[in-house]
Amino acid sequence: MVILYLGARPKPSLTRMLAKEGYTVIYAHHRKGILASLPNCAAVVLHWRSNKDQQVIAEAKLAWMPTMVVTSNLVEAYGAGDPLAELYLEEPAVVEDIFSLLIDLIDSEREGGHNSTDGRGIGLAA
Repeated sequence: MVILYLGARPKPSLTRMLAKEGYTVIYAHHRKGILASLPNCAAVVLHWRSNKDQQVIAEAKLAWMPTMVVTSNLVEAYGAGDPLAELYLEEPAVVEDIFSLLIDLIDSEREGGHNSTDGRGIGLAA
């Protein structure tokens, strides 16, 4: 299964940890249209830089992909509007936290249906 990592390269330790769980991490710097070329991702991890990144979340929601946002500007990312990602983490985020939360997110999506957030999302500070 593929996890799409957008905007910043994942740390090698995170890639190794996910590989042990059976996931392949694909990194992409460019966001536009990337989800159309990878329609069966287990999850999307987006390093938020500006409100333009909201389109990635919208595309992921349309494709039923759970989305985690990692950002140094948590307030802007969370306040950018609908749809919301399932999970928001503030940078600098600890690799082990990203790993465990991402696995939990994927597992909960499998068990509870697609994109089960009710519009509130989750905000966490590092």
